[in-house]
Amino acid sequence: MLTQVPLWQHFIFAGLATCGFAIFFNVQPKLLLWVSPIGALGWVVYVLGVFNYENPMIYSFTAAALISICSEVLARRLKQPAIIFVIPGILPLVPGVGLYQTVYAIMFKKYSIAATVGTKSVIVSIGIALGILIVASLSRVFNFYQLKRAFSRKDSARYVEWVNLGKNRTGNQFVLNRDELNEHLNSLNIDTESYKNSDLDKMEKSSSQDIILDDDSDDDLDFDLDLD
Repeated sequence: MLTQVPLWQHFIFAGLATCGFAIFFNVQPKLLLWVSPIGALGWVVYVLGVFNYENPMIYSFTAAALISICSEVLARRLKQPAIIFVIPGILPLVPGVGLYQTVYAIMFKKYSIAATVGTKSVIVSIGIALGILIVASLSRVFNFYQLKRAFSRKDSARYVEWVNLGKNRTGNQFVLNRDELNEHLNSLNIDTESYKNSDLDKMEKSSSQDIILDDDSDDDLDFDLDLD
């Protein structure tokens, strides 16, 4: 059935479907023009994979990984969480028809058909999950690398920016929790004592631009980097 529809129609209708899912999930209207092409592009890659490969793991993984990569890039460009782009983008790939056909075949005791269609649907689902998981993991490693490099260079502004990467930015305020910060630094095995004094000075100088809200502090805005 996929072969009966031109590729450009696949792109258009997949984009419209992705836009509909995004509206359902209350994505901001200004982001719809970015979300739709991601889902459309992922679906086109999926369809091309169906034409060229017999293994559903290959084209489902490739399409999901491409969607996840595009989502991570746009998340940094538009200062939005990547999940806003990932979830609507992968929904056209979800094998809903295959799962329906599996249940339908089981109801009519056509177990051989159910096993065939059901296995393919499960493989496609696993491929989608792996594509998103691997790209998200690599993105997290990249974030930690950038955080460590910024901290090593004593660049407080970049340091705070990478700690808060993935959070929503409201105006000029960064929301930062001390426990979360210490958890990130512990995972990087950074000796914070050697940089503590210089970083605190730079924090005070840049406070007019970026305000760090520490929910655990009671008296002032001093940034406690003690990991002990």
